[in-house]
Amino acid sequence: MNLHHLRYFLAVVRTGGFTQAACELHLTQPTVSSGIAELERTLGVRLFNRDSRRVDMTSEGRTLMHYALQIEDLVEEAEGKLQQQQVQPGDNFQFGAVDTAVIYLLPEILKSYMRDYPQVELSTQVAPSRYLVEDLLLNRSEFALISLPFAHPKIETIAVFVDTMPLVVGAEHRFAQRQRIKVATVAEEPLILFHSDSITRQLIDERFAELEVTPRVAMEMRSPEAMRKLVEAGAGISFLPHLTVEESLASGSLKAVMVDSMRFSRAIGIAWRRGHYFGPAALYLLEAIFAYYGKLAEWKLKAKISIK
Repeated sequence: MNLHHLRYFLAVVRTGGFTQAACELHLTQPTVSSGIAELERTLGVRLFNRDSRRVDMTSEGRTLMHYALQIEDLVEEAEGKLQQQQVQPGDNFQFGAVDTAVIYLLPEILKSYMRDYPQVELSTQVAPSRYLVEDLLLNRSEFALISLPFAHPKIETIAVFVDTMPLVVGAEHRFAQRQRIKVATVAEEPLILFHSDSITRQLIDERFAELEVTPRVAMEMRSPEAMRKLVEAGAGISFLPHLTVEESLASGSLKAVMVDSMRFSRAIGIAWRRGHYFGPAALYLLEAIFAYYGKLAEWKLKAKISIK
């Protein structure tokens, strides 16, 4: 089995097409197509279903993908062990993060990292947690900062920050002068919540269901910053991360109100694919994040990397 052909195969998986894979690999499309065809002949199976609009993996293709990703990791690990463990020009990589992490948890760390390693070009994928994990499973991203809890047999996680999620209302809202309200009263108001596929939203929905209360969901969004602005404008009320609303609470444009039997918090953690090998550039950023939040020893233990 040719390693180059496996690289072509994974590039098609990641990009969704032969032309896109050729662009990623800086090769011609016929070269990629012939390499995949040779791989299929060698294995005696069809790896992709091809039509004029899209390329989908067959069941055999999905099986090969899992092994090909492991082979890719082992090759990278071998190369890294044999090379000097220093960041070199061109050691660029992608990592993922939910928007709250990018805005509030990473700026100082990234500032220091970019100062220390100016030769590294970072690409940051900002998206909901489920999409960030998909990137990890396909080796598109080195690691990701996601909302926890998240369970997957091929994903490891370590929480680095825990944030409360108070109910917040605009300064002119009828709840603004109240210290505490009942759950049923909250359900009467238009709620602006995260999309139903988000981990944070699932926590909120589960608690309402446990209390046998049906909330009035007026709007679903992915951006906590946009949700904050809408609550400030009086469009509705919301449960939002304290990181997002801290300045608004201090200025008085938002008010936090306690809700009987409802206390929400969410953890943000770093996720990576189990067994993934990290090159020096990605490893140094990972260590910087874990060190900043006091989790370096836990990371070293879990990732089985000895502390230097």
